[in-house]
Amino acid sequence: MASFIAQYISDVHELNAYLAGKPVVLDGSSLSLPQIAAIALYPPSPPSHTSVPPTITCAPSLELTSSQYQRERVAASREVIETKVAAGLSIYGVSTGFGGSADTRTDDPLALGAALLQHQHAGVILPSTASAPSHLVGPMPLTDPTHGTTMPATWTRAAMLIRANSLLRGHSGVRWTLVEKMVECIRKGLVPVVPLRGSISASGDLSPLSYVAGMLIGNPAIRTVNFTYPPPGTTMEVMSAPHAFRATGTTPLPLASKEHLGILNGTAFSAGLTSLVVRNTETIGVLGAVLTALAVEAMNGARGSFDPFVGEARPHIGQIEAAHLIYELLAGSQFAVDHEEEVKIEEDDGVLRQDRYSLRTAPQWLGPQFEELKHAKETVQIEINSTTDNPLVEPPRTPTGDGKIHHAGNFQALAMTVAMDHLRLALAQIGRLMFVQLTEILNPLMNRGLPGNLAGGEAALDFGGKGLDIAAAAYAGELNALGGMNVGVGVVSAEMHNQSLNSLALVSARYTLAALEVSELLAASHIYILCQALDLRAIQTEMYSRAGAVVRSVLSETFRDAFATPESLDTVTCRVTPRILNELDQTTSVALGLRMAKAASAAVAPLLEALTSDPSCCVSTLDLPQIARFREILAQRLEALLTELRCAFMGVSLEEVYSSSSSPPQLPMFGIPPMGRAPASKYLASRTRPLYEFVRLELGIPMHGSDNLRKTVYGMRAPGLGKTVDTTHGDKVAMIVEALRNGRIARVVARMCEGIDA
Repeated sequence: MASFIAQYISDVHELNAYLAGKPVVLDGSSLSLPQIAAIALYPPSPPSHTSVPPTITCAPSLELTSSQYQRERVAASREVIETKVAAGLSIYGVSTGFGGSADTRTDDPLALGAALLQHQHAGVILPSTASAPSHLVGPMPLTDPTHGTTMPATWTRAAMLIRANSLLRGHSGVRWTLVEKMVECIRKGLVPVVPLRGSISASGDLSPLSYVAGMLIGNPAIRTVNFTYPPPGTTMEVMSAPHAFRATGTTPLPLASKEHLGILNGTAFSAGLTSLVVRNTETIGVLGAVLTALAVEAMNGARGSFDPFVGEARPHIGQIEAAHLIYELLAGSQFAVDHEEEVKIEEDDGVLRQDRYSLRTAPQWLGPQFEELKHAKETVQIEINSTTDNPLVEPPRTPTGDGKIHHAGNFQALAMTVAMDHLRLALAQIGRLMFVQLTEILNPLMNRGLPGNLAGGEAALDFGGKGLDIAAAAYAGELNALGGMNVGVGVVSAEMHNQSLNSLALVSARYTLAALEVSELLAASHIYILCQALDLRAIQTEMYSRAGAVVRSVLSETFRDAFATPESLDTVTCRVTPRILNELDQTTSVALGLRMAKAASAAVAPLLEALTSDPSCCVSTLDLPQIARFREILAQRLEALLTELRCAFMGVSLEEVYSSSSSPPQLPMFGIPPMGRAPASKYLASRTRPLYEFVRLELGIPMHGSDNLRKTVYGMRAPGLGKTVDTTHGDKVAMIVEALRNGRIARVVARMCEGIDA
């Protein structure tokens, strides 16, 4: 069986194929999650006279199978119903009442069907306050008065597609024309307005599906929208079903016996929303591993934590897949530690010997979630290609045989509930991992030398990602609450105690969607923070690679007579530089000038020790003014070096930074060229680089800190002064959230994982 990652990549490619023009063909047995996403999420092409913006992707065409065998099965199941009705036989839902009222009898199946729709049209849909009479207008509502009580059109389109797929299986006793009418409505974008709440998902999603049935027959009480791209500046217009049908040239379909129940008695809404949630949750699951790889790079973590031997020693499939993915993603990274060197005890005194749990145990944490995601997908894949009616109609198996009516319970959707309850917990667990990684990367006590809060500018005037840290805690807390919620155990008896066991699958799917949306906020925040951390790690790397030359230059300049040979100068440089770098690691939250003064002061003790212990060094001429001058010059040079690096990484000129300085240094001192819009790219692994570059280059989100360096943050110089056009941290995260929801990041992630065979 294909790995979770391989299935994910396949799903992304499949959706891309439909968006490129491949038609979705309904045949009753091969409906897939990418097909549901293609039809549900992308509006059909509007009428020819409506211009569609060139950036809009419209849904692919939807076709019914051309299989004659399938048509014959549908016709045979319909004939069973018609034959038994003509013979005056009693059939549940055709001659009897429904559920606990099944002890009533009638010989008028059409009136019975109409009564079924009537009593199921019980969902609460609040009217818009805009349409309320002026004398009734009161306080503003706490939520949107319409959308707070109705389902998005995407859910309903998914449900209609799944119900049509189920009906053409030939087990429901309906006509082929009914399936054709549902497909026609999907193609034209006709969607009934369906109440958000009210379904217990057993017997199926009766109430929501009753609104689909009401639209199909043209009931004027059923509100309908046309789900195509509206003209710019407008929204989907809500109208009566007859009005919507006339506007699109559609003819209502009067239903025949059993067809009312054939539409209502199924799990299509639960399965539809579950399908959409599972598909998007797959991206969050894979991102858990992808962002872990980026976090390892940002934190100079060890690739060895994901070595194949670890999985061989504990062969849980999900753990092995997660570790393998992270291990392969990190191949070639200049930030991650590929081969850990063994050192003496005294050589790593005070150093964290291994990575923290958020990195080192990520495969063990993500592995169970991979397995849950895979199981959830398998469960919903079965559901969307099943018949969930009651009663079931079994067509004759031979030309002379009799068909059978089966009274059973395929409408019981607990399989969906269990999948959603488990998936909600999985999202909370993945979110916990992302949150811990994010907070550790922001914390200067844990992030291995990065600035506190990942500030790009001056520590005292730039608090970087602190606000996102707080927001992430809110997201994680909400995910914990949602993850701990078990909808499946909250069942109460319904409908004269007939529906004493009911799944609440649609309720569970709704809560899981809420968890998914919170997870997307958290994942997007983590992506934003990681990109900032990678840029800062690149600055640190560039700084440290140049620091030795700066130290050597200042040593040579201030202690010219102390070094008899270039080799002795090199020896002292090698003794002094590590202490300076260590001090820089420990003082990232200190103001720049003071930080560099501390770093220069840290060099004094090893400098004196080196000079006095090396026979080739002449120390007789050393005096205190020389040492003081060394510290002063070194601090100035290090400050200039870091300032030039910051400017090069953020596209800021040195003149802008020093514009308010009374004594700016001679510029430029090091001549560092601009580093471009994705400066950390050259350090990243080839497989992790695409997501970083997507954020920096395609979304155009730059490294944070340029405004702080210039001191042009709005209101920083004086009230009301500063930049007048800018975006907030939240605006930038929102761009990433949108890229998550519209599938752009999924396509990037699939490319990153392509060819990694687990």
